[in-house]
Amino acid sequence: MKKIIEKLKGKILVITLIFILINIILNYLLYLFNIRFRLWVIALIVVISIIGFIIGMFEQISKIVENKIKAIGLIILALVPLIVLILIFSPFIFITAAFSYKPEHKVTLYGDEYVAVVNSFINVDVDYYNYYGPLLMGTKVKVHGYFGKGGYDPISNPNISNEVEYIFYDNNGKEIKKINEIYIKDKNGEIKKKESYETNYKETIINENDNYILPEDMKTLYEKKFDKTIIKFVKLDDTLNQNILIQINKSTDNGKKYYAITNEPIQVSSEAKYTILNENLMFVSKNNKIMFTNNTTSLYVSNNGGKDFLESKINYKNENVEFITIEKMPYYEKNNLKFKCSVYQINSNKDGYENKEMIFISNDNGLNWNLENN
Repeated sequence: MKKIIEKLKGKILVITLIFILINIILNYLLYLFNIRFRLWVIALIVVISIIGFIIGMFEQISKIVENKIKAIGLIILALVPLIVLILIFSPFIFITAAFSYKPEHKVTLYGDEYVAVVNSFINVDVDYYNYYGPLLMGTKVKVHGYFGKGGYDPISNPNISNEVEYIFYDNNGKEIKKINEIYIKDKNGEIKKKESYETNYKETIINENDNYILPEDMKTLYEKKFDKTIIKFVKLDDTLNQNILIQINKSTDNGKKYYAITNEPIQVSSEAKYTILNENLMFVSKNNKIMFTNNTTSLYVSNNGGKDFLESKINYKNENVEFITIEKMPYYEKNNLKFKCSVYQINSNKDGYENKEMIFISNDNGLNWNLENN
């Protein structure tokens, strides 16, 4: 023993630093397997490291200072402020330790062994970790127990709580079941009977494909074929007020497979009208009317094969009408792009109303429309 002590002299600081490094590496390796040291083991490692570091530093000071009396004096001078600081901050250290300290207990819960960590500041909560012997425990909470309000240790004082709720977790932290225990006590407050109620959370496997409709299976609202290319207006989903979301789907292999074209689906009424004039130019109305109030878009146009839909503006002013009715969606007539509507207005004799036909024409691929011959 004396020989060992002699060999250790002058090497305490180095040994302490090696000890600290080994524990850091060991802790890292344990965490890779979701394991860590118990609290008392960590505390012991910290205390040994601090004591070893202090002794090692004093040992190095005594080596530098040849006069032993001076060395002892320097050591005392170093110790005094340290002790004073500890005394000054001891109340704060004590309060912090008291509030942060969480007692650990080895327990058996429903047939499995755990390390129970108690947190009982305002509410009494207990986290249960896997037990790996007196030195080690798991890092993931396997069970959480809620014992109600209070400031007590329910493991040391099991008769205080009237009921407890246990929530069990799988390895991914997902709740798998819940058990509620209600305690029936005698007149002395000791538990005589326990009633348990278990709730299992059945794992629901959601297949995203169940909620995904293939482009070729979407409801077709309007389609047009160009050789082996088929272009469709299709319904994506229902929205509020009997509106629907639509987009363009396209097939280049005669309908064997379709793929979505539209970057941003648009919302229209179920009464919307559609037309596809060629592989690039297509129109869809919001409903069957062109509105002149509320600054809403009544007609959409796409000039890039359905990728993007823009507002198609109808240039028409009539203070006596709020809308005109779409009679025929845009079409070509002698290479002119036209659009047929009607308006319900006072007749020429001013003794009644009549439907008047109107033809609009566009010179910019449907972005703007003006009355023909106007």
